[in-house]
Amino acid sequence: MTRRILFFSFALVLLSAVHSSAFDEQIKWSADIDAPLTSGITVHGNILILGDKSGTLHALSRDTGAEIWTYTGSSMILGTPAIISNEVIFAHEGGEISCVDISDGSLIWQSLPVSDSGGSFNDGISCGGGLVFAAKTDGEIFAIDAFTCEDVWTYQARQGLRTAPAYGEGFVFQGEYDGLFSIIDAKTGERINGGGAGGAVNTPAVRDGKVYFSAADGSVQSVQIQDVIPLWSINVKDPVTTSPALGGNIIAVGTARGYVFALNEPDGKTLWQYDTKGGSITALPVVADGLVFAGGGDGVMHMLDAGTGKELHRFTTKQGIETNPAYSDGVLYFGGNRGIIYALQ
Repeated sequence: MTRRILFFSFALVLLSAVHSSAFDEQIKWSADIDAPLTSGITVHGNILILGDKSGTLHALSRDTGAEIWTYTGSSMILGTPAIISNEVIFAHEGGEISCVDISDGSLIWQSLPVSDSGGSFNDGISCGGGLVFAAKTDGEIFAIDAFTCEDVWTYQARQGLRTAPAYGEGFVFQGEYDGLFSIIDAKTGERINGGGAGGAVNTPAVRDGKVYFSAADGSVQSVQIQDVIPLWSINVKDPVTTSPALGGNIIAVGTARGYVFALNEPDGKTLWQYDTKGGSITALPVVADGLVFAGGGDGVMHMLDAGTGKELHRFTTKQGIETNPAYSDGVLYFGGNRGIIYALQ
């Protein structure tokens, strides 16, 4: 299938002359993948990996946006593809997990986990310690071997699951729709500990011995993984609709009313908030190079000063930005629900 490479097809509004030295607000390229983008974007070497509503996984050139290869599966691709060694591993809505060769997109293995109550995926997978972890809509959390596709363990949550698990420090962290937060041993599938919130918990984030999670009741929490010690908990008084985005000492989250909140990592205090005026934010904000990038369903990518929350630039598209972008080497990669992928540098 031929992909169209598009140049200068959208508007960039400069709101300030102040900007990061690593980001010069230049349009590098855009490309049309011919179907709505439904996965996050993964950067690996010289390629971008991303999936669409038709079930097609795309590998695009980071330099030009040109298509390198595609793999088409059974149903819509969800979450953000993971890369282990030469493998790209990703989830389909129908409950299928596929693994393809990163060099040419050829299929290595495929898994369709079976459970008594069925169940599909509402989000993607995570990987760590040579295992792939996923959570199904029937409440089953499971692990399979990333190289052999063999089943390792399953854990049954008390209700259906809508978000992906996270991996770190030898544990799997899973948020549930009723506000329960579980910490599961990644090797055995045994629930070790957990906590909770007053609303549905988003996919957690793990870094430096801490796990951070956000929830629909407006709460954001930090927990020391060793001995499961709560460090802080704050409430932004608006349902949080994204996972916590980590960058330096800043944690950024998006909310249902279109706000971006920046929190101080050591104590959780609110540094600033910014109203995108674009409705609910579902794409994970990016914190990098002194900037916070936040895209919304109205098709606007906001570029904010990470220290103050002041909007420096605004990049307007004609499609909703609903999936997680990626930032690497001074370039922001993101796409939308009309299938256009952008590279902004």
